[in-house]
Parts: sequence; structure tokens; C-alpha cells
Amino acid sequence: MTPIECHEMIKTVSAYYERKIPSDRTLDLWFERIRGIPGESIGWIQTRIFEQFEAFPKNLPSVIWELYNAWLDAYPEKAAPRETVDCPDCESGWLILEKDQDPYRTPISATAPCGRCRQLRMPKYLRLEDAMLAGFRRKNLTTEYAVRRRPVRELAASIGRNVPQVNTVAQED
Repeated sequence: MTPIECHEMIKTVSAYYERKIPSDRTLDLWFERIRGIPGESIGWIQTRIFEQFEAFPKNLPSVIWELYNAWLDAYPEKAAPRETVDCPDCESGWLILEKDQDPYRTPISATAPCGRCRQLRMPKYLRLEDAMLAGFRRKNLTTEYAVRRRPVRELAASIGRNVPQVNTVAQED
């Protein structure tokens, strides 16, 4: 939504409820709160405000956000697709970590949402640098497990074993 679209919507709602148009400073502050809402939802939101409220809403930016979320529920195809980021620290937003406890024990495994790209919506994040300071190292699943598939005969031959030939045709009695 552009500042002009926002100001026009608020002025229209104010006129509809016969209320004094807010000052330019108020309009700018409200725009900062709702700037992430796309302009194509404005008409739908305005109509819902007129239908649901008998008087000018007390907290207009919050009402607009609530109605925008309702618009997304009504038109899910309009939601912007989430962009995936090719972050060098993580795999699809997750840090895959390992920490050696002792040379004879299995290392501790851990995962955490990446603090560099923040692809996942989480309350807390961990940066790879902080994990490394805590003694963890990154485990790269994409390269570590990118193994060429081999048939059983080839695997057995690689360790010096033979796979016995099995007759798959049923014998008649």
C-alpha cells in the first residue's frame, strides 16, 4: 500500500463516519503501522469496516490488520509466496549442528532456526558464529549425504564379497 492509498482510505472512512480527518502526522503514523498491507485489499477492508462498525473504530490500524488477515483467509491465493533464501550457513532455514562430547561417544546433534537469514518465523534464532563459540560445528546434510546410489552387487564386490546367484524361476515338482 502506498502512502496516498492509505491516506485516501482513512479519509474515506473518516468521512463515512462524519469524523474530522486526522492530521497529517497521525496519517503518517498510521501508515507506518499498516504499510505492509497490499493495496488490492483496501476496497474489501473498507467495505468490512462500514458493515461491521457503527462508529469510527477506536484503534483503526489494528482493525485494518485484523480485516487484512480475514481478507487473506477469504482469498488465500492472494498471499505472497514466501521466498526461499540460499543461505550459506543453513539448510532451508535450519542450522544442523554437532558437538563432540568425548572422542569415544556419539556427538550431540542439535538444530536451531538460522539467525542469519531468518527464513522461519520463530521467537528465537541462533547465528552460526554463536553456535561455534559454544563448541558446535555445522553439519552439511546436502553434501554429506549426496551419495551415488549403487546396486547391492557393486556394494558387496567393494568389500570383497560375492552375492550368490538366486534362481528366481519357481521349480516345478
